[in-house]
Amino acid sequence: MEREGNVELKEGYGSIMDDEEEMRHFKNIVSAYVNYKYDSMVEVTRIERDFQSIGEHYRRFMKTDYRERITKLRAAIDKNYAFLKEIIREHLGIFAVKGPGEQIKLPFKIPPKDISKMRTTLKQFVRDWSAKGKAERDMCYKPIIDTLIQHFPDAKVNGERTRVLVPGCGLGRLVFDLACKGFAAQGNEFSYFMLLGSNFILNVVERAEAFEIQPFIHNFSNNFETNDPFEPHLIPDVNLKTLIPEDSDFSMVAGEFVEVYKAQLNTWDAIATCFFIDTANNIIQYIETIYNILKPGGVWVNFGPLLYHYAELTNECSIELSWEELRHVILQFGFEIKSEEVRQSTYIAEKRTMMSVMYNCIFFVAIKPTNPQTPVSSEKEVASPDKAKPTTDKGGAAAPKPGGGKSKKSPSKK
Repeated sequence: MEREGNVELKEGYGSIMDDEEEMRHFKNIVSAYVNYKYDSMVEVTRIERDFQSIGEHYRRFMKTDYRERITKLRAAIDKNYAFLKEIIREHLGIFAVKGPGEQIKLPFKIPPKDISKMRTTLKQFVRDWSAKGKAERDMCYKPIIDTLIQHFPDAKVNGERTRVLVPGCGLGRLVFDLACKGFAAQGNEFSYFMLLGSNFILNVVERAEAFEIQPFIHNFSNNFETNDPFEPHLIPDVNLKTLIPEDSDFSMVAGEFVEVYKAQLNTWDAIATCFFIDTANNIIQYIETIYNILKPGGVWVNFGPLLYHYAELTNECSIELSWEELRHVILQFGFEIKSEEVRQSTYIAEKRTMMSVMYNCIFFVAIKPTNPQTPVSSEKEVASPDKAKPTTDKGGAAAPKPGGGKSKKSPSKK
């Protein structure tokens, strides 16, 4: 098992260093990246052991020697690990040793849920940043982009760009595509798994197809052909540096959606939510926040199912409403629903598999009235909007600053 050498603590972690719980959570997520190869090789060892256990009597009936699978698995894990190491390279300073001669003690003990999230993050790169993920992006991102262009045909009016917020933006592709269309696009994300990945793609990678990954190697069920799990994917599918306009307005903000944006009353021209609103503990609070921060006449475009993320967590609040109930709540806040329909979409689906999940998603467009009621809030005090202002380099996305990603409120994606 490959081990990292001594590293020194870097400066520049800002407020995260002052929050012990936050720093612990951030370190746990980076640890899952660092430990990917070890955790994957544990599974390879199990596969090898199981094939050996059935004996030559049964193995002789197989089309190919099981050792070929093991060899390809190890090579694919190495390839994925090389990619993941690049993502967290600048953050390895958090594992600073205390004295001379001390080594980082690997492997780390990673919780199964974080191992699963790490592998899901790899698949997310295929969805957002590979050519083979375009079909899925066209199912859910394209209708949102087309709708926003329809409502705002001139993304820049009188020198000011139409401001679009994308909460729960994951690895940032929808935000990037909106910025390329001329919108002032800002993404918001809470998961450190996603923030680390988006920061790398948006701010570090300098050419198209810089990396090859094989993220589907961790599942050998429901495959038609032996090589299906080993399908390679080139990341990213575009050169971000040349595709986005130099004068673009494109930023990313790290933090929990409500906490970050609740003070930004009447600020945004449009809000795009894609596979997002069901990540709430209290979905009514999400609607309240969206309503309050939209400008009068602002547009809310939503695409996604209602697979409530906290529904099976007994220690978490989870308000689970049907679309009928949710639609009523949206109207009660004052929105006018201009259109609604059911559209189908997959989510990080494998190309060839015997089992595929297809979501029947609610795709709707809602408008905040031009003469809205006074914003409703159950909060006596709200945070300063300055907390949500990222530092943005011209023509690129601001590096997500560590902070606001505590584990107790960080649901995984679908």
